[in-house]
Amino acid sequence: MAEVEACARAKAPKPRLWAEVQEAQAHMRVVQAKIRGLTLGMKTREFSAGLSEEQLAAKVAKVKEERLVLMEEYMRLNLFQPDFSGVTEAERAAEAARLRQEALEEGRRLLKAGDPRGFGMEALARGGVIDFDPKQGGLYYNRFTAVDFPAFDLDEESPLGPMRFTDALYQSERDYGRRICHAVNILSVKIACSDVGFPIHVYGTVIVRDSVDSKCVYHFRRGSHHCQLISSEDESLILTGPKRGLALLDDIYVETDLKIKDHLGQDRELSKGMLSIRGTGRTLKECKIETKSLATRLSTVDVTYAVVKDAVEATIAVEVVQGVFHGKITAYTISVHDRLVLYDSSSKEAAADAMTGGDGRGAMILQLMRPVVSVYLKDMLVIDAQQAGDGESRSILFTPRANRGDEDQLALGGTVMRVKIFWSVIDP
Repeated sequence: MAEVEACARAKAPKPRLWAEVQEAQAHMRVVQAKIRGLTLGMKTREFSAGLSEEQLAAKVAKVKEERLVLMEEYMRLNLFQPDFSGVTEAERAAEAARLRQEALEEGRRLLKAGDPRGFGMEALARGGVIDFDPKQGGLYYNRFTAVDFPAFDLDEESPLGPMRFTDALYQSERDYGRRICHAVNILSVKIACSDVGFPIHVYGTVIVRDSVDSKCVYHFRRGSHHCQLISSEDESLILTGPKRGLALLDDIYVETDLKIKDHLGQDRELSKGMLSIRGTGRTLKECKIETKSLATRLSTVDVTYAVVKDAVEATIAVEVVQGVFHGKITAYTISVHDRLVLYDSSSKEAAADAMTGGDGRGAMILQLMRPVVSVYLKDMLVIDAQQAGDGESRSILFTPRANRGDEDQLALGGTVMRVKIFWSVIDP
């Protein structure tokens, strides 16, 4: 077998187009069927019927020789690797358009034959989900596809908000225990590698889908007029979601659609694709932090997230009841020390939105960037406030629960803030 593989490698051509690889794969299926037919044929009674031992041995030897030739051909085809070196963005886009047109025509053919699968094929093609990128090995899907096309709108934002079950009444832990599920907190989204270097001006979207409704839960959303300046691979996008807890029941999907403004002010695609966070069949002994990478277009994007076992949703509100607060407010837990930035007065977002209204009692409400955090039910939620300038900080702790709310005050210098937590289960 090793000799066959070595021989196949020596004979393997190096096609330059993805179309050639597709043609090779179609040929592989034909060859594989022939190999299977020869192998199964040798096991039938008809194969040896009426043959002497000498004749049977000769026939077996001939079939094995034919099968060996086919196996060599199969392995040669299997070694086809597209050479994408030097592929320009225009060539990449043209190949993506060709693949979508092929899918569209196949969808129409299926529908004409009465096959409902054609609806999905057409939707994938028209929606631009079928894509081509050398960094993904050629053909790939850049968005979530496990939905009922064309009825499902891939761009629809999840209508569900936080605190859906905060007011639910439970007599005992048994009443809510079966509704407790694992969850995910997206900690950071970083441009780990940029083909155009740094700094870059980034805009676009990062969305997350969970099995609650499979709709868009935004974590990053900026138009071309409101780019974020990223100066290095260590700097995360400024995340502004989720607006509700993310349930890790089945897999969770993260989709990126990021663009940049180049030095000429032209729009270029930076990242376009999808990665998954495994939830199906997953058991957790403890909360853990993981990172997954997505290489497309002009970048590699690293998504770092916390997988939270037996989680509840914490919706956080902060009011300044005395003085003025300038600084940063973060949230973390005893088991996961990586911090989520809830508020940062140095950011443009905070400067525009902070302390724009009151609660009728003289308190000023801070507009938090990320007010929702998932917390392990047996963990502790820590809210930390750090003052700008001298760096003085104070923290308060909250014990997670399945419903209702908690509040406490946090004093920092001459500033007093009221922190409120509204608890809810996540799984509907």
